[in-house]
Amino acid sequence: MNRLKIVIAALLAAVTCLSVFAGCQNKPEETKPASTAKETETDTVEVTETEPAETYYIPTAKFGGDVFRVLCPGVSDNEWECKDFFAEEDSDDPVASAVYQRMTLLEDKFGIKFELVDNASRSSIGSLVKKDITSGDKEYDLVMQVISNAYTLAQSGYLMNLDSIPYLDLKSDVWDQSYLEQSSIGGINYFATGEITTMDNDATWVMMFNKKLASNLDLDIYSLVKNNEWTFDKLLELSKDFYEDVNSNAEVDEKDKFGIATTIDFIQGLFYAADARIIKKDNADTPYLDVNTERNLSIIDKMIDIYYAKNRVTFDCHDFTHVNPAAHLIAQQMFEEDRALFYSEVMQCAIRLREMETDYGIIPLPKFDTNQKNYTTHTVAGVTLCAMVTSNMKGDTNKLERAGMVMQALAVEGKNILTPAYYEKSLKTKGARDAESYDMLPIIFANRTCDIGYMAEDASVSSLFSAMRNMVKKGNNELASITKKNQTKINKALTKMITAFDKYK
Repeated sequence: MNRLKIVIAALLAAVTCLSVFAGCQNKPEETKPASTAKETETDTVEVTETEPAETYYIPTAKFGGDVFRVLCPGVSDNEWECKDFFAEEDSDDPVASAVYQRMTLLEDKFGIKFELVDNASRSSIGSLVKKDITSGDKEYDLVMQVISNAYTLAQSGYLMNLDSIPYLDLKSDVWDQSYLEQSSIGGINYFATGEITTMDNDATWVMMFNKKLASNLDLDIYSLVKNNEWTFDKLLELSKDFYEDVNSNAEVDEKDKFGIATTIDFIQGLFYAADARIIKKDNADTPYLDVNTERNLSIIDKMIDIYYAKNRVTFDCHDFTHVNPAAHLIAQQMFEEDRALFYSEVMQCAIRLREMETDYGIIPLPKFDTNQKNYTTHTVAGVTLCAMVTSNMKGDTNKLERAGMVMQALAVEGKNILTPAYYEKSLKTKGARDAESYDMLPIIFANRTCDIGYMAEDASVSSLFSAMRNMVKKGNNELASITKKNQTKINKALTKMITAFDKYK
């Protein structure tokens, strides 16, 4: 069963209480033998329960109060600070409470103390890892870094092949199997995301719609999604005549009314909603450039129809940074003030709308057309956190075994405790209270894409995506020419990446 369907079902049955957390804490200790671990070092407890029966290892002897140090983005990353691993005390906030409960549960089970490196940031984690490896200190038991930087760390030989870590079960449902499959190279995974964190959910691109404005148009947006009618053409149809010069100044500006309010990242939102890719992989799991296709050309034509500023369909707040440097707040305000039918942003922004007076719904971005099999989406590369272990842990059996045990346990209890709390907080807002929004969540999260052409930090690999985004913004479909211009350096960068992944495995 899909992990999100399980979560949604549980929340629909008891969305107003947190009793699920107490039940999780009383859960029997679960174990499963590993081929790389000594059988004498674990207790085996048989567990009989319905799905999900995810397990992790509990040592016979606890670790004696050892510090388990987590390196992750800290307070300087503002709203993208990672708060998933440590809490000073319990809280009325469901997610903060779940973090505290997971932390204290695992500290007791393993005899460890969690500690965060609170002065780290997304931009500094790479250098901190490099320094740790150079010094040989082995300071970090778990590194949580954004996926774009993870590729750079892997190519530098700074990360462990996750398949070599004892007790870590990458085949478990608690790890995002779609991401593992799409982000690997040559079958090798140096990083993974899933139930261990909530920030992959926070970073997932969604659409919200204003129920008041939709009601005025006699629209049932949810039915469009469920009936396979929610497509690029339908989005354009509903949005194209929505523009209104609210302040009557004969200028298109942030005070007007639009069909869609969003940021420049809506371009990749649309591209991946169409299940498009820049980089694909062959049967040997080797990435290759494959963007200049007839389907992608058609997708970009339609993206221009929807996004291009002169068409007055979409308001891109990044065209108005002179009004507010925090441009995303302009789009948010437009939606909150009933001046946009749709608002497209990451899932975290749905949580930020809890004070919005008008009810709103959460839906996936549309399919390109009705022939597309699934609704797909992506997560923002610069904020999607992944779990990884530094390469200087190789050969240190004790630290590796402890890291594998605790990582797997964090993911399992993330599924049991943290994810239900996240969905409660996300959906029990002032606006999004209806059952239909719950129905949308499995659809939104079931088919997230991980295109190396967008996710990798390497400028040569991502250069074509940047060029494509500029092209859409200008309203010109020049896919063939920008592909030809960038393909040599992209292929060279891909070869380097492929070689590095294999070298350090």
